[in-house]
Amino acid sequence: MIRLCQSRCYRLSLLAGLASLFLVAGCDKGGNSGSSSEKGQAQQGAQSSETFRYALSDDPETFDTAKMSGAPEGRVAFNVFEGLLMPAQTTKDVEKSSELVRPVMAKSYEVSDDGTTYTFKLRKDAKWSDGHPVTAEDFSFAWKRVLTPGFPADYAQLMYVIKHAEAYNSGKLDTWSKVGVETPDEHTVVVHLNKPTPYFPELAAFYTLFPQPKHIVEEHGDDWTRAKHIVSNGAYVLDGYKPQRHIKLKKNPKYWEADDVSLDKAELRIIKDRNAVVNAFQAGKLHWTGAGLPIAQISDLIMRPDYFREPMLGVYYYRINVKKDSPLTKPKVRRALSLAIDRKSIVKTTMKGLYEVSDAFVPSNLSGYESTANVSYKPKKAKKLLKEAGHPEAKDIPEFSVLYNTDKNHKRVAVNIQNMWKKNLGVDVELVNTEWKTYLERVDNLNYEIARAGWIGDYNDPMTFLSLWETGNGNNDTGWSNERYDELLEKARNESDSKKRRQYMQKAEALVLKKGPVIPIYEYSSNMLLNQRVEGFEPHNRNIHLIKDLSLKSEK
Repeated sequence: MIRLCQSRCYRLSLLAGLASLFLVAGCDKGGNSGSSSEKGQAQQGAQSSETFRYALSDDPETFDTAKMSGAPEGRVAFNVFEGLLMPAQTTKDVEKSSELVRPVMAKSYEVSDDGTTYTFKLRKDAKWSDGHPVTAEDFSFAWKRVLTPGFPADYAQLMYVIKHAEAYNSGKLDTWSKVGVETPDEHTVVVHLNKPTPYFPELAAFYTLFPQPKHIVEEHGDDWTRAKHIVSNGAYVLDGYKPQRHIKLKKNPKYWEADDVSLDKAELRIIKDRNAVVNAFQAGKLHWTGAGLPIAQISDLIMRPDYFREPMLGVYYYRINVKKDSPLTKPKVRRALSLAIDRKSIVKTTMKGLYEVSDAFVPSNLSGYESTANVSYKPKKAKKLLKEAGHPEAKDIPEFSVLYNTDKNHKRVAVNIQNMWKKNLGVDVELVNTEWKTYLERVDNLNYEIARAGWIGDYNDPMTFLSLWETGNGNNDTGWSNERYDELLEKARNESDSKKRRQYMQKAEALVLKKGPVIPIYEYSSNMLLNQRVEGFEPHNRNIHLIKDLSLKSEK
């Protein structure tokens, strides 16, 4: 999904703007895969007035789905809004890509024989929370907003698979009607793609492609997410927000499936410290800890009956600023730093074996893809590379620092890597800790040398990881640009032969590991505590768990 705060590094908008959002004291062709939803409904019992509570690692930066690109934002968006499709309840044992999503706003959809045209049929009972119907125009309007030149949407490039979307976003095309999005009537959305895109259904289930209430946004502009204006189309509506404290949700009575939603209320408690999250869970103040547990306590926590672990489609890594005045512009210096890191030691000792060593940038658990290049621990070769780069002595390397946002686990990793670089290369590096908002501002403005980062795939395809490093990608934030790399990914996008497509992506990954701005460290898993009364909680490799799928068993 995205940039992670504690497990996924994201951004956008202004927190100050959010503070004014809620001044409330508390206040079918491959398309009819509804089985996940049905399973969730079967598990739900009577309606529950009990508030479902879980932890959020930080304040969302925005509630505007066109602007958001972060994990905290996604936690809200997936429950408050819905797209044509939505993520399936689970990714476990899924064999077909069509099973990764479920129809919601679209009652069904069809794909043309050549795989380039999707026709979505909207359900006629879909409404915004103010009672207005959700129409095809709400989708076209939202997508046009994301692609409008100059609009602050980091994820605009996700839409480049749509015909002429890139040209419109770059300003080369000024006529929206020429973009491959048609709305022949109020309940039909037709999307024309440049080439067959096997992961497009997952894009249609991602918040950047969610609809927006045209009648509200046109009236209030960027202020449409303020408390007195905002409307949504998901199972829940925003019911209150206090920065640094909580976000409250309540069931949306206008939701098309409201009768099947078990939990009436939810509260996302904003707790930055992992130890405090565990304490709140143990005190009965949370039903779910969200993602990430404090490593210092993990030996005890994994023995609990309410400990839950699921594999994740994600990677923890360090990004490197390679702009002209950076001390790390030389690829051999960056490779030396990577080769001097003992990832096995970090995973086994520092992270207590909770994660998997990252030998490449694309996670090894992505079905149908295998990296052909890898990173490893070779301190002697690292020293040699530094010498070849013109730094025979460590003192010859200009000073640089590692930036990380406040989190004890991030600090543990940073301290270990700091020690490894000192021991293996003789390089001294400063560690800089900032709060999430400051961290994002510094990364966005390339005001750093090295910064920790994490990425959870937005869809189950290597492109969700590799596209990060393309020239102009809104989430690149490194200053790195490589014409050959861009060319390989473009060839992959235009290749219909799956084997050749995979080979182009493998070459691109090898290139970014050799010359690029990234040092992969480990692959994520999601470690959490989950109250045993919670039903409907199924493993998901992107850690997406919709509240509407959950219910609470009665206390004995």
